[in-house]
Amino acid sequence: MAKRFLVSLDLGTNELQNAVIQNLPAASEPTGVKGRVYFDSTNNRLKIYDGTAWQPLAIGGSAASTVTLTGDVTGTGNVSSGTISIETTVAANSVALGTDTTGNYVNDITGGTGVTVTGTAGEGWSPTVSIGQAVGTSDSPSFAGITLTGDAAVNGGDVTTTATTASLFNANATTLNIGGAATTLSIGAATGNTTVNNNLVVSGNLTVDGTTTTLNTATLEVEDNVVLLNKGVTGAPSLDAGLEVERGDSANVSILWNETTDSWTFTNNGSAFYNMVRKVSGDITGDSSTTAFTITHNLGTREVQVQVYDAASPYDTVEVDIERSTTNAIVVRFVSAPTTGVNYKAVIVG
Repeated sequence: MAKRFLVSLDLGTNELQNAVIQNLPAASEPTGVKGRVYFDSTNNRLKIYDGTAWQPLAIGGSAASTVTLTGDVTGTGNVSSGTISIETTVAANSVALGTDTTGNYVNDITGGTGVTVTGTAGEGWSPTVSIGQAVGTSDSPSFAGITLTGDAAVNGGDVTTTATTASLFNANATTLNIGGAATTLSIGAATGNTTVNNNLVVSGNLTVDGTTTTLNTATLEVEDNVVLLNKGVTGAPSLDAGLEVERGDSANVSILWNETTDSWTFTNNGSAFYNMVRKVSGDITGDSSTTAFTITHNLGTREVQVQVYDAASPYDTVEVDIERSTTNAIVVRFVSAPTTGVNYKAVIVG
């Protein structure tokens, strides 16, 4: 029979020699007191009570413990001489993306309108995304229509269309800037018509290189006070020039410069042309000695009419001799020299 001690036994750092820990079968575990030990003779394990349950202790090389893992991660391990070795295996398809993981991942790819995704979704999947045509930087993809909510930049090349009618902008664009820094801008083909549907303001010069300029306007206003006709003519002139009036069912009328006769002509019926009447006047100043006075008119013809009248009241007509000395001058002759202070006016029409 064992001797009971009801007080603590203090050996004072002396050795407890030839002592044996209490042996009990596993089915007869003693009452647990935190720190109490005994030897499980059924499983050959030294056990200690941790305050909640009996825990086996590993002792020596022959006392190695086995660790078994279960669940999605399985494996076994050994505890030997203070070293733990564990081999594990993660069960296939046991990690749920988004549940057992954090971070970004792609579960699947769905193609939108006009986009095709090929391949089978799964681990290691390499999908192919296509739109039915090459869209590389050097390719020329084709679209039935495209809508841009921002700006579009064309860094080289042309913007073309195969349609017979194309609108560059719709009715929402109230201001349209074309050309940018371009110093030369070409619109339309070499033939055909280019139509501007509203007012056109040209801030620079306007040059028309065609053969005909037609103005279908009710009012023509020109700031320039001199209109140049026959621009570009060099050398000896040969072309007549002037203005013609369209009169519908009646013959057109016109005012023409006749280059052959070097004179302005006009027609009231479109066929018979008449020279326009020109008038030149000259002063005759009496000096009591001169009887012949030369007046230059530069009308270029002797076919002129001359009338002389008194330059003072009652401005009556006087009869004198008229000589058409040249095509550009006349001579007025008096029988007696007009006295000093008596003046006359000569009117030449031709």
